[in-house]
Amino acid sequence: MTAKAFLLKDKVALVAGDSQLWTKPVASALAGAGADIAIAAKSSPILAEAVEAVHKTGRKALALPLDVAKAAQVQKAVGQVIAEYGRLDILVNSGDIHFFKPFMKIKNAEWGKVMDTNFKSALNFCRAAARPMLKQKNGRIINIVSGLAERGLVNGSAYCVSMGGVLQLTRALALEWARKGITVNAIGTGWFTDPDKAMDETLARYIPVKRYGRPEEIGSLTVYLASEVTGFTTGQFMFVDGGLMAHA
Repeated sequence: MTAKAFLLKDKVALVAGDSQLWTKPVASALAGAGADIAIAAKSSPILAEAVEAVHKTGRKALALPLDVAKAAQVQKAVGQVIAEYGRLDILVNSGDIHFFKPFMKIKNAEWGKVMDTNFKSALNFCRAAARPMLKQKNGRIINIVSGLAERGLVNGSAYCVSMGGVLQLTRALALEWARKGITVNAIGTGWFTDPDKAMDETLARYIPVKRYGRPEEIGSLTVYLASEVTGFTTGQFMFVDGGLMAHA
């Protein structure tokens, strides 16, 4: 197997979700591997920065401003991808809104916002993107979730539930589409630096590698899972966390 097997030439990827950390580096990594990109998120600096990052690689970028929780808007966006590029090969769900509050103090509207951004967006995009992928009998779906999809956290019930839902969706769809040419995998994230927030460096001592992750370090695993070499890899939850989840 040569390095060319990992390239995404002639592939089309849709990066979906309102993520401050993942949208730009993931879109840039996929474009760097040769894919043309569509980016679906709220109209914001996140969307504009991701499009600019893709253009710097020399690949095409399609901006799709929308409400990721609205199924009709998501379906329309996927239709725009097909109209523009003629196909859809890769879907990356990267919705991630952090929310931490004691369970008994969480309002219904707060539950709804967290579930809409983190879980419902992934549900909507998986459903919409699967239609062209099933016709092609080929596709790669990659869901980026927190390690809290498998671990609980005090005051983190809403966030943990939303991420756990995406992980279980990953596993269920991987089994359902195992013989239809579509792989579905999840990337589990640990503690990463946020360029817009001051980080308490003392927390890094709990990470075996003794540093926070950099957002662009998600990109390499995303490219791998999006490539044709991973046709036998599905239903998996792979961590990029500096060894954090290896703790008992």
